[in-house]
Amino acid sequence: MPRNEEGEFELVLGNRQLLSVFFIVVVLLGVFFVMGYILGKNSSPATPEVASARKATDTSPAPSPIIIDKSAGKSSAAGEPVVVKPVPVEKEKPVEKAPEPKKAEPKPAPVPAASSKSGEPPKGSLFLQVAAVGRAEADVVAKVLKGKGFDIWIAPTEKDNIFRVLVGPIQKSEQGKTRGELDALGFKPFPRSY
Repeated sequence: MPRNEEGEFELVLGNRQLLSVFFIVVVLLGVFFVMGYILGKNSSPATPEVASARKATDTSPAPSPIIIDKSAGKSSAAGEPVVVKPVPVEKEKPVEKAPEPKKAEPKPAPVPAASSKSGEPPKGSLFLQVAAVGRAEADVVAKVLKGKGFDIWIAPTEKDNIFRVLVGPIQKSEQGKTRGELDALGFKPFPRSY
């Protein structure tokens, strides 16, 4: 490295080095700005509710005002005596929040009495079939659906030991509503006419 007569080093920087230093400084300033922004955003000032709670928990006594009473006592050579009487100050009572009103809980709709029948369904009736399973499983499904308020019909099929679990009989106008209720329970019903 070249030295001058005073023993100092000389640095020669080209455009590439100057631009590199400039961009490094810009990036560092950007990082500090972002960190300051995040810190400032996370340390927001106390809300009025927090400030009032702090004030309510502060137990230090407030300074009481002093009244000077010149009418008490006799005058002396130095002048009139001064009597100092502290005036009692009422402490502020903490502000009590009004209790939040309880939300009315929705009452469950009364479940209508459901029936469960077995055998061949009546001709000309419309049902929604929810399952075709063995007798034991059909009884379990029927019990669950009956508990939910559905009229159930357990019908035999052409195969031995397989029974259809049917909801109904229902009207065509009620088919969409009943199908939606069964879908919500996890069943995949489909219409079946007898």
